[in-house]
Amino acid sequence: MPRVLTETDISGFREKLCETATRLFIERGPENFNMRLLASEMGVSAMTPYRYFRDKDEILSLIRARAFTRLADQLEQALETPGPLPERGAAVSRAYIRFALEEQTCYRLIFDFAEPRDGAAPELAEAEARARAAMTDHVRLMVAHGYYKGDPDLIGHVVWASMHGLIVLHLAGKLESDFETVLAELCRVLEDAYRVRTHA
Repeated sequence: MPRVLTETDISGFREKLCETATRLFIERGPENFNMRLLASEMGVSAMTPYRYFRDKDEILSLIRARAFTRLADQLEQALETPGPLPERGAAVSRAYIRFALEEQTCYRLIFDFAEPRDGAAPELAEAEARARAAMTDHVRLMVAHGYYKGDPDLIGHVVWASMHGLIVLHLAGKLESDFETVLAELCRVLEDAYRVRTHA
């Protein structure tokens, strides 16, 4: 008689399946990923993954949601760092850079792949919205406390786009200057563009 699977068994298998799927998506790309390949990599029957997920699009949605959640966790934790608000904002930027460079698999899942919105898992939209908020919350605080001036959402998008562009160039080996030097200059330019100037 087959053993009845517990919630722990199911959760553990889904976790292992997502980890394997993450590796396969990165190695092969969505166009070369299928459920039969996933089953083969896990040493189970071709139909087994369908007992846990609808199709490969659902899997992609869920593993991208996990990546967004990891990013949001780290950004939110950075913002809670004790200290003056500008230092906490800088900590958020450092956390974003660190995530991109140290967790490149998750970073690629966030930006390299996408799926039709109508087929995406609800968890993906929630995790993506949380990550976007985490990229803007420190800017919103800087504006509210008089350090920056402007639309927090717009500034947040500009900061995000700027750091992402630098990271992509760095990972592609296209930077002719030292990464830290360019990053420092980028931060200086952005801060100068939005900070509130005081007059003697």
